[in-house]
Amino acid sequence: MFESLVNFLKTNIDALDGQEIQIPNEFKEYHNKDSKYIIKNWLFESPQYRKWRITTLDGGEKLQVFNTVAYPNFDSEFPILGADILWFGSSQKLLAVLDYQPLIQERKYLQKYCSSLEFIKKKYSAFDNNKMKNIYDSKKYFSPWVIICRGDKLNLDRDLNNIFYLFVTDYLKINTLNKFNQFLDSEEIKINQIKYDKYSVEKDPADKLFKTFFGDTWTNDFINNFLFSLNSEPIN
Repeated sequence: MFESLVNFLKTNIDALDGQEIQIPNEFKEYHNKDSKYIIKNWLFESPQYRKWRITTLDGGEKLQVFNTVAYPNFDSEFPILGADILWFGSSQKLLAVLDYQPLIQERKYLQKYCSSLEFIKKKYSAFDNNKMKNIYDSKKYFSPWVIICRGDKLNLDRDLNNIFYLFVTDYLKINTLNKFNQFLDSEEIKINQIKYDKYSVEKDPADKLFKTFFGDTWTNDFINNFLFSLNSEPIN
């Protein structure tokens, strides 16, 4: 269902001189016992990004999930790109959450790196759903302009690819235009990325979903050693 988004990201990562990182087979593609749910992962690195992950979950007509997270290098204070798109077949509903996830909540930092999301929200007003602000923690790793919406697939399908393409393209453009850190040094950047992974392990709703489909043992290994691998790092 999300092949076009996966291919779009691969093309852009390749343009960044990105290289695919080999990952263990059990994380590359994993099936539940009856193969009704299949998870696939791709992992890349480039001169600008230490880790760019793409994940899809194929649950047939019941559920489709797309997720991507891009971590800049530790010498860049740039936000983490995060996107989740879920399609629930039983209710015929689509949920999308897209954000340039800030390392700090400093006003000038947010304005410099995240404010272009406001333009996207205005251009695609169907994705500006203020009623859903209760599903995320605005005081942590979300910007004031997080794009979040749910609706039926028919209404959102027309814009979904376009908004995602603009979301990624603007992110890469902003990073290119901002070569020098203004707010954080490399040690602070690393600490905040570690905190982001620890926060994600604690708060990510996918934990329950994966455990239901793939069991506790595999899920705990997957989340701690692949999805958010900095979770085990100490904070000095």
